This record gives sequence, structure tokens and C-alpha cells, in this order.
Amino acid sequence: MKSRLLPLLLSLLLAACAAPAPEAPTSTVKLVTTVGGMDDLLAYHQSLRRLSPQELGRELQALNARHGGGAMLAMQKAMVLGLTHDAGDLTKAQAQLGSVVSATDSDAAALKPLAQLLVSNYAEMRRLNDNADKASQQARDNQRRLDQLSEKLEALKNIERTLPGQPK
Repeated sequence: MKSRLLPLLLSLLLAACAAPAPEAPTSTVKLVTTVGGMDDLLAYHQSLRRLSPQELGRELQALNARHGGGAMLAMQKAMVLGLTHDAGDLTKAQAQLGSVVSATDSDAAALKPLAQLLVSNYAEMRRLNDNADKASQQARDNQRRLDQLSEKLEALKNIERTLPGQPK
């Protein structure tokens, strides 16, 4: 009797230790929608990133030839200018974005968060470019000083070789 009861008790004990089946996740997916052509601007920026510097120049000329457009056109110009990574163009891009940030129409209001993000991004890019230029200039100066010191050292070695009565 005990031999039949033991497997039954062990199987009940094992069943009690089993974890309950996990429940299906009940999370919901929140759809994010953008207003005011934000999706179009983000897609436009992605297409700009694939362009060569010459193509970016042609795109900027085409945008400059367009009239009107308001905030959307200013954002597009700023995006093109920002991708050239030139310090002067970054300044122009920030000016374009500044006009969007300070505008009061409804089209500009929808684009202000993106414009503010790009302004801060371009300011950081300018700061990093300035720091890289300074570091590059310091490296050139250090290399020039190193070359001068090497020349002086070689001149001193030559003078030392020509001195009479050197101990050996």
C-alpha cells in the first residue's frame, strides 16, 4: 500500500511546485501621429543624408529659388545647411530655425519642437567644430615646436662633435 501511495504523493508534490502558465501580455500599442508635416520633414532629412555635398548644394539652390513656403521651407533650408557641416552654414541654419521658433502662425507652431531640437543640435555641432579646429591648430603648433627643438638638438650635437678634446 505504501508503495502505491508514495508515487501518488510525489506526483502531487511535483504538481504543486509547478509554476502557473504565464498570462498573455495585455499591453497596448500607442500610435504616434505627428502634425504639421513632421513626418514629411523627417523623411526629407533622411533623403538629404544620402546626398553628396554637390547634390546638397543643388538642393539648397532649388530651395532658395522657391518663394513662400513659410516655416516648412525654412526648416528644409536649415536641414540642408546643417548637413554641410560648414560653420557659416550652421550659423545660417540656426538663423532659419530661429525664424521658425519665433513665428506665431499655426504651421510654425507645429514645427517649433523640431526647430528647437535642431537649433541646439547645430549649436553643439558648431561648438564641437570649434574645439576640433582649436585642437588641430594646437597639434600643428606642437609639431612645429617639436621640429624646431629637434633641429636645435641636432645643431648642439654637431657642435659637440666638433669640440676638441672630447673625453671618450
